[in-house]
Amino acid sequence: MRNFLLLIATVLTGCSTQLTPEQGVINATFMDMVGTHYYNEPLPPPPYKPNHPDSIYNEIEGEIELTLELNGEVYEPNDSLTLAKEWELERDGLLTEFHNFNWKQYEEDSIEWIKLLNNPTRDRRNVVLKVYDSLIAPNLDLKYRLTEKGFRANINLEDSWRQLLIKLVNTDLNNEYLKLEKLTNVGDYQIHPVDFETTEKDRVAATLTFSRIVFNEDRTKACYFYKEFCGHLCGYGYLVFVERTEGTWKLKKKHQLWIS
Repeated sequence: MRNFLLLIATVLTGCSTQLTPEQGVINATFMDMVGTHYYNEPLPPPPYKPNHPDSIYNEIEGEIELTLELNGEVYEPNDSLTLAKEWELERDGLLTEFHNFNWKQYEEDSIEWIKLLNNPTRDRRNVVLKVYDSLIAPNLDLKYRLTEKGFRANINLEDSWRQLLIKLVNTDLNNEYLKLEKLTNVGDYQIHPVDFETTEKDRVAATLTFSRIVFNEDRTKACYFYKEFCGHLCGYGYLVFVERTEGTWKLKKKHQLWIS
């Protein structure tokens, strides 16, 4: 009887840890997409330096004078001579800043910044990745990339992969729950849902979103869409192509759709 109960427990445990096909693809390629660069302390911005005004200012061109009547009031923009004087004063200010700038200190700061860039410091906090707990239905507009010419020029894979991408774009799959605890190939990251409340011991490095995954008929190829947001004006969007080789899902190619 005891052996029978142990057998049942083993079977139930195996079922609870088994990945769905889509979870298996995501788990296998998770670190390929995220990488390990978030392990390190975020770099400070590079040292500030002023630009020479002549490198960013073009010659002042004559401006067509316009008179606009708005709500019965006449608005007259500055004439070209007035604008030229204003721009000249601004240029003089920038030129003064450029010549009075501490270039020696800037050179020393730049050397230290490059040292830090080449030898980053490992973050001692818990590096957290927030992951949406739903595989989203992809909503992609890829008209040119789906043509033979566009796919060849942008992604450069054989046509069977293009057909798979067409399947992804046209899929009617709905969102599906993603059990985050099933993700085991996550390196040294801590994986949490997007509503996770951090403490001073945590640093949220990025928020990740995975789409539903489509497969070819014999389930040897897969394709999905991946988004990563890492802060203000920091984010990426990728098409991900995955191939099953010797029983293991391996990244075939990732194609960047956008970056901010």
